[in-house]
Amino acid sequence: MRKEEFECVGVDVSKSTLDAALFRGEVDWNEGHVKVGNNESGYNELKKWMRSKHVKKDKMRVCMEFTGLYALDFRSWLEKENITYYMVDPKRMHHFAPPLSIKGIRQTKTDKADAFRIAIYCSLFHESMKPSKLPSAAYFKLKRLLAERRQYVKQSKLYKQQLHDISVYDSVSSRIRKEDELKALRRNVKDTEQEMLSIIESDSSVKHNYDLLVSIVGIGLVVAATTIVLTENFTTFTNPRKYASYIAIAPFPHESGTSVRGATRVSKQGFGQAKADLSICVLSAMSHDPELKEYWLRKKAEGKHAGTILNAIKFKIVLRMFAVVKRGTPYVNTKGYKG
Repeated sequence: MRKEEFECVGVDVSKSTLDAALFRGEVDWNEGHVKVGNNESGYNELKKWMRSKHVKKDKMRVCMEFTGLYALDFRSWLEKENITYYMVDPKRMHHFAPPLSIKGIRQTKTDKADAFRIAIYCSLFHESMKPSKLPSAAYFKLKRLLAERRQYVKQSKLYKQQLHDISVYDSVSSRIRKEDELKALRRNVKDTEQEMLSIIESDSSVKHNYDLLVSIVGIGLVVAATTIVLTENFTTFTNPRKYASYIAIAPFPHESGTSVRGATRVSKQGFGQAKADLSICVLSAMSHDPELKEYWLRKKAEGKHAGTILNAIKFKIVLRMFAVVKRGTPYVNTKGYKG
Protein backbone atom coordinates (compact mmCIF):
# COMPACT_ATOMS: atom_id res chain seq x y z
CA MET A 1 0.00 0.00 0.00
CA ARG A 2 1.44 3.39 -0.93
CA LYS A 3 2.31 6.07 1.59
CA GLU A 4 -0.28 8.57 0.31
CA GLU A 5 -3.14 6.14 0.89
CA PHE A 6 -2.83 6.61 4.66
CA GLU A 7 -4.17 9.45 6.79
CA CYS A 8 -1.50 10.57 9.28
CA VAL A 9 -2.58 12.00 12.62
CA GLY A 10 -0.03 13.50 15.00
CA VAL A 11 -0.96 13.70 18.67
CA ASP A 12 0.77 15.87 21.26
CA VAL A 13 0.00 14.23 24.62
CA SER A 14 -0.15 16.03 27.95
CA LYS A 15 -1.52 15.03 31.33
CA SER A 16 -4.95 16.58 30.76
CA THR A 17 -5.33 17.09 27.01
CA LEU A 18 -4.54 15.75 23.55
CA ASP A 19 -3.75 17.98 20.59
CA ALA A 20 -4.46 16.04 17.39
CA ALA A 21 -3.52 17.22 13.89
CA LEU A 22 -4.47 15.68 10.54
CA PHE A 23 -1.86 16.07 7.80
CA ARG A 24 -2.89 15.68 4.15
CA GLY A 25 0.15 17.11 2.41
CA GLU A 26 -0.26 20.58 3.89
CA VAL A 27 -0.84 22.15 7.31
CA ASP A 28 -4.45 23.25 7.74
CA TRP A 29 -4.15 25.50 10.81
CA ASN A 30 -7.89 26.20 10.96
CA GLU A 31 -9.61 22.89 10.23
CA GLY A 32 -6.89 20.28 10.64
CA HIS A 33 -6.53 20.43 14.41
CA VAL A 34 -8.59 19.55 17.47
CA LYS A 35 -7.90 19.66 21.22
CA VAL A 36 -9.71 17.13 23.43
CA GLY A 37 -9.47 15.85 26.97
CA ASN A 38 -7.07 13.04 27.77
CA ASN A 39 -9.92 10.82 28.97
CA GLU A 40 -12.61 8.52 27.60
CA SER A 41 -14.99 11.33 26.62
CA GLY A 42 -12.13 13.15 24.90
CA TYR A 43 -11.21 10.03 22.91
CA ASN A 44 -14.82 9.68 21.74
CA GLU A 45 -14.83 13.36 20.78
CA LEU A 46 -11.66 12.73 18.75
CA LYS A 47 -13.37 9.78 17.08
CA LYS A 48 -16.31 11.99 16.03
CA TRP A 49 -13.91 14.64 14.74
CA MET A 50 -12.07 12.07 12.62
CA ARG A 51 -15.39 10.89 11.18
CA SER A 52 -16.25 14.47 10.25
CA LYS A 53 -12.96 14.56 8.32
CA HIS A 54 -13.92 11.32 6.53
CA VAL A 55 -10.94 9.41 7.90
CA LYS A 56 -11.41 5.64 7.96
CA LYS A 57 -9.93 3.66 10.83
CA ASP A 58 -8.14 1.18 8.60
CA LYS A 59 -6.43 4.06 6.76
CA MET A 60 -5.54 6.01 9.92
CA ARG A 61 -1.98 6.11 11.27
CA VAL A 62 -1.65 7.81 14.65
CA CYS A 63 1.76 8.93 15.89
CA MET A 64 2.84 10.33 19.27
CA GLU A 65 5.92 10.73 21.42
CA PHE A 66 6.73 8.51 24.39
CA THR A 67 5.22 10.33 27.37
CA GLY A 68 5.12 7.53 29.93
CA LEU A 69 1.92 7.18 31.91
CA TYR A 70 0.20 10.15 30.25
CA ALA A 71 -0.32 8.20 27.01
CA LEU A 72 -1.30 4.90 28.64
CA ASP A 73 -5.11 5.33 28.58
CA PHE A 74 -5.04 6.76 25.06
CA ARG A 75 -2.95 3.83 23.80
CA SER A 76 -5.41 1.40 25.42
CA TRP A 77 -8.27 3.15 23.62
CA LEU A 78 -6.47 3.05 20.27
CA GLU A 79 -5.90 -0.68 20.62
CA LYS A 80 -9.52 -1.25 21.58
CA GLU A 81 -10.54 0.66 18.44
CA ASN A 82 -8.05 -1.33 16.31
CA ILE A 83 -6.27 1.85 15.22
CA THR A 84 -2.63 1.50 14.17
CA TYR A 85 -0.31 3.82 16.10
CA TYR A 86 3.39 4.52 16.52
CA MET A 87 5.43 5.72 19.50
CA VAL A 88 8.40 7.97 18.70
CA ASP A 89 11.44 8.81 20.82
CA PRO A 90 11.03 12.51 21.88
CA LYS A 91 14.72 13.14 21.11
CA ARG A 92 14.13 12.06 17.51
CA MET A 93 11.21 14.46 17.21
CA HIS A 94 13.25 17.24 18.83
CA HIS A 95 15.81 17.01 16.03
CA PHE A 96 13.26 16.50 13.26
CA ALA A 97 13.03 19.40 10.80
CA PRO A 98 9.92 19.36 8.55
CA PRO A 99 10.53 20.02 4.83
CA LEU A 100 11.01 23.69 3.91
CA SER A 101 8.14 23.36 1.44
CA ILE A 102 5.70 23.19 4.38
CA LYS A 103 5.31 26.84 5.31
CA GLY A 104 5.24 28.15 8.87
CA ILE A 105 5.73 24.89 10.75
CA ARG A 106 9.42 25.38 11.57
CA GLN A 107 8.94 28.81 13.13
CA THR A 108 5.98 27.91 15.36
CA LYS A 109 6.26 26.28 18.79
CA THR A 110 2.84 25.46 20.23
CA ASP A 111 1.02 22.25 21.14
CA LYS A 112 -0.88 22.55 17.86
CA ALA A 113 2.34 22.99 15.87
CA ASP A 114 3.92 20.05 17.69
CA ALA A 115 0.95 17.86 16.74
CA PHE A 116 1.34 18.85 13.08
CA ARG A 117 5.10 18.26 13.29
CA ILE A 118 4.47 14.72 14.58
CA ALA A 119 1.89 14.14 11.82
CA ILE A 120 4.39 15.27 9.17
CA TYR A 121 7.01 12.95 10.64
CA CYS A 122 4.50 10.10 10.48
CA SER A 123 3.67 10.83 6.85
CA LEU A 124 7.35 10.68 5.92
CA PHE A 125 8.49 7.68 7.91
CA HIS A 126 5.55 5.46 8.92
CA GLU A 127 6.39 2.84 6.30
CA SER A 128 9.73 2.20 8.03
CA MET A 129 8.27 2.35 11.55
CA LYS A 130 7.00 -0.59 13.57
CA PRO A 131 3.43 -0.26 14.90
CA SER A 132 3.35 -0.02 18.70
CA LYS A 133 1.51 -2.24 21.12
CA LEU A 134 1.01 -1.93 24.85
CA PRO A 135 3.25 -4.25 26.84
CA SER A 136 1.89 -6.57 29.53
CA ALA A 137 0.68 -5.38 32.93
CA ALA A 138 3.94 -6.66 34.45
CA TYR A 139 5.84 -3.99 32.51
CA PHE A 140 3.95 -1.11 34.14
CA LYS A 141 4.25 -2.63 37.61
CA LEU A 142 8.00 -3.08 37.17
CA LYS A 143 8.35 0.48 35.94
CA ARG A 144 6.65 1.89 39.04
CA LEU A 145 8.60 -0.38 41.39
CA LEU A 146 11.90 0.66 39.83
CA ALA A 147 10.96 4.31 40.38
CA GLU A 148 9.98 3.52 43.99
CA ARG A 149 13.27 1.71 44.60
CA ARG A 150 15.28 4.61 43.16
CA GLN A 151 13.59 6.95 45.61
CA TYR A 152 14.44 4.74 48.59
CA VAL A 153 18.06 4.43 47.43
CA LYS A 154 18.32 8.19 46.98
CA GLN A 155 16.96 8.84 50.47
CA SER A 156 19.23 6.16 51.94
CA LYS A 157 22.29 7.87 50.49
CA LEU A 158 21.17 11.16 52.01
CA TYR A 159 20.77 9.72 55.52
CA LYS A 160 24.01 7.76 55.22
CA GLN A 161 25.88 10.91 54.23
CA GLN A 162 24.36 12.86 57.12
CA LEU A 163 25.34 10.17 59.63
CA HIS A 164 28.88 10.19 58.25
CA ASP A 165 29.41 13.94 57.88
CA ILE A 166 27.41 15.83 60.48
CA SER A 167 26.19 13.32 63.08
CA VAL A 168 28.88 14.56 65.48
CA TYR A 169 26.86 17.77 65.78
CA ASP A 170 23.54 15.95 66.35
CA SER A 171 21.99 14.92 69.61
CA VAL A 172 21.96 11.24 70.53
CA SER A 173 18.22 10.99 69.87
CA SER A 174 18.66 12.68 66.47
CA ARG A 175 21.32 10.15 65.43
CA ILE A 176 19.09 7.28 66.59
CA ARG A 177 16.19 8.59 64.49
CA LYS A 178 18.41 8.86 61.42
CA GLU A 179 19.80 5.37 61.95
CA ASP A 180 16.28 3.98 62.33
CA GLU A 181 15.18 5.80 59.18
CA LEU A 182 18.16 4.42 57.27
CA LYS A 183 17.34 0.88 58.40
CA ALA A 184 13.69 1.34 57.35
CA LEU A 185 14.73 2.63 53.92
CA ARG A 186 17.06 -0.33 53.39
CA ARG A 187 14.21 -2.68 54.33
CA ASN A 188 12.00 -0.91 51.82
CA VAL A 189 14.63 -1.43 49.12
CA LYS A 190 14.74 -5.16 49.84
CA ASP A 191 10.93 -5.43 50.00
CA THR A 192 10.63 -3.57 46.69
CA GLU A 193 13.14 -5.90 45.08
CA GLN A 194 11.23 -8.93 46.33
CA GLU A 195 8.03 -7.53 44.83
CA MET A 196 9.86 -6.91 41.54
CA LEU A 197 10.98 -10.55 41.46
CA SER A 198 7.41 -11.64 42.17
CA ILE A 199 6.12 -9.53 39.25
CA ILE A 200 8.80 -10.96 36.96
CA GLU A 201 7.81 -14.51 37.96
CA SER A 202 4.16 -13.77 37.14
CA ASP A 203 4.80 -13.04 33.45
CA SER A 204 6.36 -15.87 31.42
CA SER A 205 7.66 -13.61 28.63
CA VAL A 206 9.27 -11.17 31.05
CA LYS A 207 10.65 -14.04 33.16
CA HIS A 208 12.18 -15.68 30.07
CA ASN A 209 14.10 -12.55 29.06
CA TYR A 210 15.00 -11.76 32.68
CA ASP A 211 16.61 -15.19 33.12
CA LEU A 212 18.57 -14.68 29.91
CA LEU A 213 19.82 -11.27 31.03
CA VAL A 214 20.96 -12.33 34.50
CA SER A 215 22.94 -15.20 32.93
CA ILE A 216 25.40 -12.50 31.80
CA VAL A 217 28.24 -11.89 34.25
CA GLY A 218 27.69 -8.67 36.20
CA ILE A 219 23.98 -8.22 35.45
CA GLY A 220 21.59 -8.35 38.38
CA LEU A 221 17.99 -7.53 39.12
CA VAL A 222 18.13 -3.75 38.67
CA VAL A 223 19.96 -3.67 35.32
CA ALA A 224 17.88 -6.54 33.93
CA ALA A 225 14.56 -5.00 35.04
CA THR A 226 15.55 -1.53 33.81
CA THR A 227 16.49 -2.91 30.38
CA ILE A 228 13.22 -4.82 30.14
CA VAL A 229 11.28 -1.66 31.01
CA LEU A 230 13.18 0.69 28.67
CA THR A 231 12.90 -1.73 25.73
CA GLU A 232 9.33 -2.76 26.63
CA ASN A 233 10.64 -6.30 26.94
CA PHE A 234 12.76 -5.96 23.79
CA THR A 235 9.88 -4.95 21.52
CA THR A 236 10.58 -1.23 21.00
CA PHE A 237 14.35 -1.77 20.70
CA THR A 238 15.74 -4.72 18.78
CA ASN A 239 19.00 -3.08 17.72
CA PRO A 240 21.64 -2.84 20.48
CA ARG A 241 23.29 0.21 18.90
CA LYS A 242 20.03 2.15 18.94
CA TYR A 243 19.50 1.23 22.58
CA ALA A 244 23.10 2.22 23.39
CA SER A 245 22.39 5.57 21.75
CA TYR A 246 19.17 5.94 23.76
CA ILE A 247 20.99 5.50 27.09
CA ALA A 248 23.93 7.61 25.83
CA ILE A 249 26.77 5.11 25.74
CA ALA A 250 27.21 5.02 21.96
CA PRO A 251 30.03 7.35 20.75
CA PHE A 252 29.38 9.94 18.04
CA PRO A 253 31.81 12.11 16.05
CA HIS A 254 32.05 15.78 17.08
CA GLU A 255 32.79 17.89 14.05
CA SER A 256 31.49 20.80 12.04
CA GLY A 257 32.77 22.09 8.70
CA THR A 258 36.56 22.18 8.48
CA SER A 259 37.35 24.00 11.73
CA VAL A 260 35.79 21.75 14.39
CA ARG A 261 37.37 18.32 14.68
CA GLY A 262 36.73 17.07 18.21
CA ALA A 263 37.25 13.60 19.57
CA THR A 264 34.50 11.02 19.14
CA ARG A 265 32.40 11.13 22.31
CA VAL A 266 29.12 10.04 23.84
CA SER A 267 26.09 12.29 24.21
CA LYS A 268 25.33 13.84 27.59
CA GLN A 269 21.65 13.23 26.90
CA GLY A 270 19.91 9.92 27.40
CA PHE A 271 18.44 7.86 30.20
CA GLY A 272 21.03 8.62 32.87
CA GLN A 273 19.85 6.11 35.45
CA ALA A 274 20.35 3.15 33.09
CA LYS A 275 23.81 4.45 32.31
CA ALA A 276 24.63 4.80 36.02
CA ASP A 277 23.35 1.30 36.80
CA LEU A 278 25.52 -0.09 34.02
CA SER A 279 28.56 1.58 35.59
CA ILE A 280 28.07 -0.51 38.74
CA CYS A 281 27.42 -3.54 36.57
CA VAL A 282 30.76 -3.01 34.77
CA LEU A 283 32.75 -3.03 38.01
CA SER A 284 31.20 -6.34 39.01
CA ALA A 285 31.66 -7.81 35.53
CA MET A 286 35.35 -6.92 35.40
CA SER A 287 35.90 -8.63 38.76
CA HIS A 288 34.38 -11.94 37.59
CA ASP A 289 34.84 -11.99 33.81
CA PRO A 290 38.45 -12.67 32.67
CA GLU A 291 37.69 -11.46 29.15
CA LEU A 292 36.53 -8.01 30.30
CA LYS A 293 39.36 -7.72 32.80
CA GLU A 294 41.88 -8.57 30.07
CA TYR A 295 40.24 -5.96 27.80
CA TRP A 296 40.53 -3.32 30.57
CA LEU A 297 44.22 -4.06 31.20
CA ARG A 298 45.06 -4.08 27.49
CA LYS A 299 43.38 -0.73 26.81
CA LYS A 300 44.95 0.84 29.90
CA ALA A 301 48.37 -0.30 28.65
CA GLU A 302 47.60 1.39 25.33
CA GLY A 303 47.02 4.65 27.20
CA LYS A 304 43.24 4.85 26.76
CA HIS A 305 41.28 7.04 29.17
CA ALA A 306 39.57 5.05 31.95
CA GLY A 307 36.15 6.56 31.16
CA THR A 308 36.47 5.59 27.50
CA ILE A 309 37.33 2.00 28.41
CA LEU A 310 34.46 1.73 30.90
CA ASN A 311 32.04 3.05 28.30
CA ALA A 312 33.28 0.49 25.77
CA ILE A 313 32.71 -2.28 28.32
CA LYS A 314 29.17 -1.00 28.92
CA PHE A 315 28.56 -1.30 25.20
CA LYS A 316 29.94 -4.84 25.19
CA ILE A 317 27.47 -5.74 27.94
CA VAL A 318 24.60 -4.19 25.98
CA LEU A 319 25.63 -6.27 22.94
CA ARG A 320 25.58 -9.38 25.13
CA MET A 321 22.10 -8.55 26.45
CA PHE A 322 20.60 -8.21 23.00
CA ALA A 323 22.47 -11.28 21.76
CA VAL A 324 21.12 -13.64 24.44
CA VAL A 325 17.56 -12.39 23.92
CA LYS A 326 17.85 -12.78 20.15
CA ARG A 327 19.26 -16.30 20.48
CA GLY A 328 16.94 -17.27 23.30
CA THR A 329 19.72 -19.05 25.14
CA PRO A 330 21.72 -18.06 28.27
CA TYR A 331 25.10 -16.36 27.97
CA VAL A 332 28.15 -18.61 27.69
CA ASN A 333 31.63 -17.17 28.16
CA THR A 334 33.41 -18.83 25.23
CA LYS A 335 36.71 -17.41 26.49
CA GLY A 336 36.80 -20.20 29.04
CA TYR A 337 36.74 -22.85 26.32
CA LYS A 338 39.78 -21.57 24.48
CA GLY A 339 42.92 -23.65 24.91
